[in-house]
Amino acid sequence: MVNKPYGRKLINRVLPEKAKNKILKDIAELPKISIDRTAALDAEKIAVGAFSPLEGFLGSEEYNSVLFKETLLNGLPWTIPIIFAPNPQEKSTIDKLKSGSEIALFYQEKPIGMLHLEEKYRFSKKELAKQVFGTTDIAHPDVKKIENMGDVILSGKIDLLERLSPKDEFTPKETRAEFEKRQWETIVVFQTRNPPHVAHEYIQRCALELVDGLFIHPVVGELKPDDFPPEAVVESYRYLIDNYYPASRVFLSPFSIAMRYAGPKAAVFLAIVRKNYGCTHFIVGRDMAGVGSYYDPYEAQALLRKLDIGIEPMAFRESYYCSRCQSVASEKTCAHKPENHVKISGTQLRKLIAAKTRPPAEIMRPEIADLLSKYSANLQKAT
Repeated sequence: MVNKPYGRKLINRVLPEKAKNKILKDIAELPKISIDRTAALDAEKIAVGAFSPLEGFLGSEEYNSVLFKETLLNGLPWTIPIIFAPNPQEKSTIDKLKSGSEIALFYQEKPIGMLHLEEKYRFSKKELAKQVFGTTDIAHPDVKKIENMGDVILSGKIDLLERLSPKDEFTPKETRAEFEKRQWETIVVFQTRNPPHVAHEYIQRCALELVDGLFIHPVVGELKPDDFPPEAVVESYRYLIDNYYPASRVFLSPFSIAMRYAGPKAAVFLAIVRKNYGCTHFIVGRDMAGVGSYYDPYEAQALLRKLDIGIEPMAFRESYYCSRCQSVASEKTCAHKPENHVKISGTQLRKLIAAKTRPPAEIMRPEIADLLSKYSANLQKAT
Protein backbone atom coordinates (compact mmCIF):
# COMPACT_ATOMS: atom_id res chain seq x y z
CA MET A 1 0.00 0.00 0.00
CA VAL A 2 2.75 2.47 0.89
CA ASN A 3 5.39 3.72 -1.56
CA LYS A 4 8.08 1.29 -2.73
CA PRO A 5 11.63 1.95 -1.50
CA TYR A 6 13.99 3.85 -3.77
CA GLY A 7 15.56 1.18 -5.98
CA ARG A 8 12.71 -1.15 -4.90
CA LYS A 9 14.64 -2.72 -1.98
CA LEU A 10 14.88 -1.46 1.60
CA ILE A 11 18.46 -1.94 2.75
CA ASN A 12 19.11 -3.47 6.19
CA ARG A 13 22.68 -3.56 7.48
CA VAL A 14 21.92 -3.60 11.20
CA LEU A 15 23.78 -6.57 12.65
CA PRO A 16 21.76 -9.15 14.59
CA GLU A 17 22.72 -9.59 18.23
CA LYS A 18 24.82 -12.74 17.75
CA ALA A 19 26.94 -11.22 14.94
CA LYS A 20 27.26 -7.96 16.87
CA ASN A 21 28.54 -9.70 20.01
CA LYS A 22 31.08 -11.67 17.98
CA ILE A 23 32.53 -8.46 16.49
CA LEU A 24 32.55 -6.65 19.85
CA LYS A 25 34.48 -9.55 21.37
CA ASP A 26 37.31 -9.12 18.85
CA ILE A 27 37.04 -5.40 18.14
CA ALA A 28 40.29 -4.49 19.94
CA GLU A 29 42.18 -6.37 17.20
CA LEU A 30 40.77 -4.21 14.40
CA PRO A 31 41.91 -0.83 13.06
CA LYS A 32 39.96 1.91 14.83
CA ILE A 33 38.81 5.27 13.45
CA SER A 34 36.90 7.93 15.38
CA ILE A 35 34.08 9.54 13.41
CA ASP A 36 32.12 12.76 13.82
CA ARG A 37 28.38 13.03 14.37
CA THR A 38 27.57 13.60 10.69
CA ALA A 39 29.31 10.40 9.60
CA ALA A 40 27.87 8.44 12.54
CA LEU A 41 24.32 9.46 11.68
CA ASP A 42 24.93 8.74 7.98
CA ALA A 43 26.21 5.26 8.84
CA GLU A 44 23.09 4.63 10.91
CA LYS A 45 20.75 5.84 8.18
CA ILE A 46 22.51 3.69 5.57
CA ALA A 47 22.12 0.65 7.83
CA VAL A 48 18.41 1.12 8.60
CA GLY A 49 17.54 1.72 4.94
CA ALA A 50 16.82 5.44 5.03
CA PHE A 51 19.42 6.01 2.31
CA SER A 52 18.41 2.98 0.20
CA PRO A 53 19.76 1.80 -2.20
CA LEU A 54 23.09 2.82 -0.62
CA GLU A 55 24.78 0.11 1.45
CA GLY A 56 27.79 2.19 2.42
CA PHE A 57 29.84 5.30 1.74
CA LEU A 58 30.34 6.13 -1.94
CA GLY A 59 33.34 4.99 -3.93
CA SER A 60 35.14 7.39 -6.28
CA GLU A 61 33.25 6.45 -9.45
CA GLU A 62 29.85 6.81 -7.81
CA TYR A 63 30.96 9.95 -5.98
CA ASN A 64 31.86 11.63 -9.28
CA SER A 65 28.63 10.46 -10.88
CA VAL A 66 26.59 12.07 -8.09
CA LEU A 67 28.73 15.20 -8.12
CA PHE A 68 28.63 15.89 -11.87
CA LYS A 69 25.63 13.93 -13.20
CA GLU A 70 23.31 13.90 -10.15
CA THR A 71 22.81 10.14 -10.50
CA LEU A 72 24.04 6.92 -8.92
CA LEU A 73 25.84 4.49 -11.20
CA ASN A 74 22.58 2.58 -11.69
CA GLY A 75 21.03 5.73 -13.20
CA LEU A 76 18.81 6.68 -10.26
CA PRO A 77 18.76 10.43 -9.52
CA TRP A 78 20.87 11.30 -6.44
CA THR A 79 22.04 14.77 -5.50
CA ILE A 80 24.02 14.62 -2.22
CA PRO A 81 27.13 12.41 -2.03
CA ILE A 82 27.22 10.34 1.17
CA ILE A 83 30.90 10.15 1.97
CA PHE A 84 33.26 9.58 4.87
CA ALA A 85 36.43 11.70 5.06
CA PRO A 86 37.93 11.06 8.51
CA ASN A 87 39.59 13.77 10.56
CA PRO A 88 43.20 14.46 9.49
CA GLN A 89 44.26 13.28 12.96
CA GLU A 90 43.46 9.74 11.75
CA LYS A 91 46.11 9.98 8.98
CA SER A 92 48.51 7.41 10.45
CA THR A 93 45.72 4.82 10.63
CA ILE A 94 44.37 5.68 7.17
CA ASP A 95 47.82 5.34 5.58
CA LYS A 96 48.04 1.71 6.76
CA LEU A 97 44.60 0.69 5.45
CA LYS A 98 44.20 -1.42 2.34
CA SER A 99 41.20 -2.50 0.30
CA GLY A 100 39.48 -5.33 2.17
CA SER A 101 40.34 -3.96 5.62
CA GLU A 102 37.64 -4.13 8.26
CA ILE A 103 37.56 -0.92 10.29
CA ALA A 104 35.87 -0.34 13.64
CA LEU A 105 34.06 3.01 13.68
CA PHE A 106 33.97 4.71 17.05
CA TYR A 107 31.78 7.65 18.01
CA GLN A 108 32.56 9.32 21.35
CA GLU A 109 34.75 6.35 22.32
CA LYS A 110 31.95 3.87 21.65
CA PRO A 111 31.96 1.33 18.77
CA ILE A 112 28.95 2.01 16.59
CA GLY A 113 29.73 0.28 13.30
CA MET A 114 32.05 -1.49 10.88
CA LEU A 115 33.33 -0.23 7.55
CA HIS A 116 34.35 -2.87 5.00
CA LEU A 117 36.91 -0.81 3.12
CA GLU A 118 36.68 -0.98 -0.66
CA GLU A 119 38.58 2.15 -1.65
CA LYS A 120 40.35 5.22 -0.33
CA TYR A 121 40.68 8.24 -2.58
CA ARG A 122 41.40 11.96 -2.53
CA PHE A 123 38.90 14.63 -3.56
CA SER A 124 38.66 18.36 -4.17
CA LYS A 125 36.92 20.19 -1.33
CA LYS A 126 36.27 23.22 -3.52
CA GLU A 127 34.69 21.04 -6.22
CA LEU A 128 32.47 19.34 -3.63
CA ALA A 129 31.33 22.70 -2.25
CA LYS A 130 30.76 24.19 -5.69
CA GLN A 131 28.83 21.24 -7.15
CA VAL A 132 26.62 20.44 -4.13
CA PHE A 133 26.17 23.80 -2.40
CA GLY A 134 26.68 26.08 -5.38
CA THR A 135 29.28 28.19 -3.59
CA THR A 136 32.76 28.10 -2.07
CA ASP A 137 31.87 30.90 0.34
CA ILE A 138 33.15 29.95 3.79
CA ALA A 139 30.17 31.82 5.31
CA HIS A 140 27.95 28.96 4.11
CA PRO A 141 27.72 26.52 7.07
CA ASP A 142 28.24 23.39 4.97
CA VAL A 143 31.19 24.86 3.07
CA LYS A 144 32.78 25.53 6.44
CA LYS A 145 32.16 21.89 7.42
CA ILE A 146 33.82 20.68 4.21
CA GLU A 147 36.92 22.71 5.03
CA ASN A 148 37.18 20.82 8.33
CA MET A 149 36.95 17.39 6.67
CA GLY A 150 39.95 15.16 6.04
CA ASP A 151 41.59 14.92 2.62
CA VAL A 152 40.91 11.22 1.99
CA ILE A 153 37.54 9.52 1.55
CA LEU A 154 37.04 5.94 2.73
CA SER A 155 34.35 3.96 0.91
CA GLY A 156 32.69 0.64 1.52
CA LYS A 157 29.68 -1.13 3.00
CA ILE A 158 28.54 -0.43 6.55
CA ASP A 159 27.44 -2.78 9.30
CA LEU A 160 25.77 -1.08 12.27
CA LEU A 161 26.53 -2.14 15.84
CA GLU A 162 24.70 0.59 17.74
CA ARG A 163 21.99 3.12 16.89
CA LEU A 164 22.41 6.76 17.91
CA SER A 165 18.85 7.95 17.33
CA PRO A 166 16.41 8.65 20.17
CA LYS A 167 14.17 5.75 21.19
CA ASP A 168 11.05 7.45 19.81
CA GLU A 169 12.56 7.67 16.30
CA PHE A 170 11.04 5.22 13.81
CA THR A 171 13.11 3.43 11.15
CA PRO A 172 11.77 3.18 7.58
CA LYS A 173 10.63 -0.39 8.29
CA GLU A 174 8.79 0.71 11.44
CA THR A 175 7.26 3.76 9.75
CA ARG A 176 5.97 1.63 6.89
CA ALA A 177 4.42 -0.79 9.39
CA GLU A 178 2.72 2.15 11.14
CA PHE A 179 1.29 3.45 7.85
CA GLU A 180 0.01 -0.04 6.96
CA LYS A 181 -1.55 -0.36 10.42
CA ARG A 182 -3.37 2.94 9.89
CA GLN A 183 -4.40 1.81 6.39
CA TRP A 184 -2.92 4.90 4.78
CA GLU A 185 -2.35 4.56 1.04
CA THR A 186 -1.40 8.18 0.38
CA ILE A 187 1.02 9.77 2.83
CA VAL A 188 2.38 13.31 2.62
CA VAL A 189 5.51 14.18 4.56
CA PHE A 190 6.39 17.57 5.99
CA GLN A 191 10.13 18.21 6.19
CA THR A 192 11.09 20.76 8.82
CA ARG A 193 13.80 21.88 11.21
CA ASN A 194 11.62 24.51 12.94
CA PRO A 195 8.71 24.54 15.39
CA PRO A 196 5.29 25.05 13.77
CA HIS A 197 4.04 28.53 12.96
CA VAL A 198 0.67 29.32 11.40
CA ALA A 199 1.96 29.20 7.81
CA HIS A 200 3.28 25.68 8.38
CA GLU A 201 -0.05 24.70 9.87
CA TYR A 202 -1.88 26.18 6.87
CA ILE A 203 0.25 24.16 4.42
CA GLN A 204 -0.12 20.95 6.44
CA ARG A 205 -3.90 21.29 6.62
CA CYS A 206 -4.13 21.99 2.88
CA ALA A 207 -2.07 18.88 2.13
CA LEU A 208 -4.02 16.77 4.60
CA GLU A 209 -7.22 17.52 2.67
CA LEU A 210 -5.79 15.56 -0.28
CA VAL A 211 -4.23 12.45 1.30
CA ASP A 212 -4.90 9.78 3.92
CA GLY A 213 -2.23 10.86 6.38
CA LEU A 214 0.35 13.49 7.26
CA PHE A 215 3.82 12.41 8.40
CA ILE A 216 5.67 15.17 10.28
CA HIS A 217 9.37 14.28 10.15
CA PRO A 218 11.53 17.03 11.73
CA VAL A 219 15.31 16.90 11.34
CA VAL A 220 16.85 16.79 14.81
CA GLY A 221 20.31 15.28 14.28
CA GLU A 222 22.69 18.11 13.49
CA LEU A 223 21.58 21.67 12.70
CA LYS A 224 22.98 25.19 12.49
CA PRO A 225 23.89 26.73 15.89
CA ASP A 226 21.11 29.33 15.51
CA ASP A 227 18.38 26.78 14.73
CA PHE A 228 15.84 25.84 17.41
CA PRO A 229 17.11 22.93 19.54
CA PRO A 230 15.59 19.54 18.59
CA GLU A 231 13.65 19.26 21.85
CA ALA A 232 11.81 22.49 21.08
CA VAL A 233 10.78 21.30 17.62
CA VAL A 234 9.53 17.89 18.77
CA GLU A 235 7.75 19.20 21.87
CA SER A 236 5.92 21.94 19.99
CA TYR A 237 4.76 19.53 17.29
CA ARG A 238 3.54 17.04 19.87
CA TYR A 239 1.48 19.84 21.40
CA LEU A 240 0.02 20.82 18.03
CA ILE A 241 -0.90 17.23 17.17
CA ASP A 242 -2.37 16.47 20.61
CA ASN A 243 -4.51 19.61 20.70
CA TYR A 244 -5.39 20.58 17.14
CA TYR A 245 -4.95 17.73 14.66
CA PRO A 246 -6.96 14.49 14.27
CA ALA A 247 -4.62 11.98 15.93
CA SER A 248 -5.63 9.20 13.55
CA ARG A 249 -4.44 11.20 10.53
CA VAL A 250 -1.13 12.65 11.70
CA PHE A 251 2.05 10.83 12.73
CA LEU A 252 5.24 12.35 14.18
CA SER A 253 8.73 10.90 14.34
CA PRO A 254 12.04 12.74 14.75
CA PHE A 255 14.66 12.26 12.04
CA SER A 256 18.31 12.20 13.14
CA ILE A 257 20.53 13.28 10.26
CA ALA A 258 22.89 16.16 9.68
CA MET A 259 20.91 18.82 7.86
CA ARG A 260 22.41 19.70 4.48
CA TYR A 261 21.71 23.32 3.56
CA ALA A 262 21.98 22.70 -0.18
CA GLY A 263 18.69 24.21 -1.30
CA PRO A 264 17.27 22.35 -4.33
CA LYS A 265 19.76 19.46 -4.17
CA ALA A 266 18.98 18.91 -0.50
CA ALA A 267 15.24 19.01 -1.24
CA VAL A 268 15.60 16.20 -3.79
CA PHE A 269 17.73 14.16 -1.38
CA LEU A 270 15.24 14.66 1.46
CA ALA A 271 12.36 13.63 -0.81
CA ILE A 272 14.18 10.42 -1.85
CA VAL A 273 14.79 9.55 1.78
CA ARG A 274 11.10 10.03 2.62
CA LYS A 275 10.15 7.68 -0.23
CA ASN A 276 12.15 5.06 1.66
CA TYR A 277 10.01 5.77 4.72
CA GLY A 278 6.93 4.94 2.64
CA CYS A 279 5.67 8.42 1.79
CA THR A 280 3.89 9.04 -1.51
CA HIS A 281 3.87 12.86 -1.46
CA PHE A 282 6.41 15.45 -0.37
CA ILE A 283 5.58 19.02 0.67
CA VAL A 284 8.02 21.54 -0.77
CA GLY A 285 7.63 25.18 0.12
CA ARG A 286 9.66 28.32 -0.38
CA ASP A 287 13.46 28.07 -0.10
CA MET A 288 13.47 24.50 1.22
CA ALA A 289 16.79 23.57 2.85
CA GLY A 290 18.11 27.00 1.96
CA VAL A 291 20.35 29.29 3.95
CA GLY A 292 21.12 32.95 3.40
CA SER A 293 20.46 33.99 -0.21
CA TYR A 294 22.41 31.25 -1.98
CA TYR A 295 19.42 29.68 -3.77
CA ASP A 296 16.40 30.79 -5.75
CA PRO A 297 13.38 30.41 -3.42
CA TYR A 298 11.47 28.13 -5.83
CA GLU A 299 14.39 26.30 -7.45
CA ALA A 300 13.74 23.22 -5.32
CA GLN A 301 10.19 22.93 -6.64
CA ALA A 302 11.43 23.13 -10.22
CA LEU A 303 14.08 20.45 -9.71
CA LEU A 304 11.66 18.08 -7.98
CA ARG A 305 9.23 18.43 -10.89
CA LYS A 306 12.03 17.77 -13.36
CA LEU A 307 13.38 14.58 -11.76
CA ASP A 308 11.37 11.36 -11.59
CA ILE A 309 12.13 9.98 -8.15
CA GLY A 310 8.84 8.23 -7.46
CA ILE A 311 7.39 10.63 -4.89
CA GLU A 312 4.90 13.36 -5.83
CA PRO A 313 5.94 16.91 -4.88
CA MET A 314 3.25 19.14 -3.38
CA ALA A 315 4.44 22.68 -4.17
CA PHE A 316 3.31 25.64 -2.07
CA ARG A 317 4.02 29.33 -2.56
CA GLU A 318 5.10 31.51 0.34
CA SER A 319 2.31 31.85 2.91
CA TYR A 320 1.60 34.92 5.04
CA TYR A 321 -1.10 36.35 7.26
CA CYS A 322 -3.35 38.80 5.41
CA SER A 323 -5.08 41.40 7.57
CA ARG A 324 -7.78 41.91 4.92
CA CYS A 325 -8.49 38.19 4.49
CA GLN A 326 -8.05 37.75 8.26
CA SER A 327 -6.39 34.41 7.59
CA VAL A 328 -3.23 32.79 6.30
CA ALA A 329 -3.04 32.96 2.52
CA SER A 330 -0.63 33.06 -0.43
CA GLU A 331 -0.43 34.87 -3.75
CA LYS A 332 -2.58 32.07 -5.18
CA THR A 333 -5.45 32.70 -2.77
CA CYS A 334 -5.15 36.38 -1.81
CA ALA A 335 -5.68 39.50 -3.94
CA HIS A 336 -4.55 42.10 -1.40
CA LYS A 337 -1.51 44.36 -1.50
CA PRO A 338 1.75 43.61 0.37
CA GLU A 339 1.03 46.24 3.03
CA ASN A 340 -1.72 43.90 4.27
CA HIS A 341 0.62 40.95 4.58
CA VAL A 342 2.43 39.84 7.73
CA LYS A 343 5.43 37.81 6.63
CA ILE A 344 6.32 34.70 8.61
CA SER A 345 9.83 33.29 8.83
CA GLY A 346 11.79 30.93 11.06
CA THR A 347 14.60 33.46 11.39
CA GLN A 348 12.17 36.12 12.59
CA LEU A 349 10.62 33.74 15.13
CA ARG A 350 14.00 32.65 16.48
CA LYS A 351 14.92 36.28 17.12
CA LEU A 352 11.64 37.01 18.90
CA ILE A 353 11.84 33.91 21.10
CA ALA A 354 15.51 34.61 21.88
CA ALA A 355 14.49 38.11 23.01
CA LYS A 356 11.73 36.58 25.18
CA THR A 357 9.12 38.35 23.07
CA ARG A 358 5.93 36.48 22.29
CA PRO A 359 5.29 36.53 18.50
CA PRO A 360 1.92 37.92 17.37
CA ALA A 361 -0.90 35.36 17.31
CA GLU A 362 -1.16 35.94 13.54
CA ILE A 363 2.29 34.32 13.22
CA MET A 364 2.35 31.63 15.92
CA ARG A 365 -0.18 30.14 18.31
CA PRO A 366 0.38 31.81 21.73
CA GLU A 367 0.54 28.52 23.61
CA ILE A 368 3.26 27.20 21.28
CA ALA A 369 5.16 30.47 21.64
CA ASP A 370 4.94 30.13 25.43
CA LEU A 371 6.14 26.55 25.22
CA LEU A 372 9.15 27.68 23.18
CA SER A 373 10.02 30.49 25.57
CA LYS A 374 11.84 28.08 27.86
CA TYR A 375 14.37 27.55 25.06
CA SER A 376 15.17 31.27 24.73
CA ALA A 377 18.51 30.85 26.51
CA ASN A 378 19.63 28.28 23.91
CA LEU A 379 18.82 30.71 21.11
CA GLN A 380 20.54 33.61 22.88
CA LYS A 381 23.77 31.58 23.09
CA ALA A 382 23.56 30.78 19.37
CA THR A 383 23.10 34.43 18.41
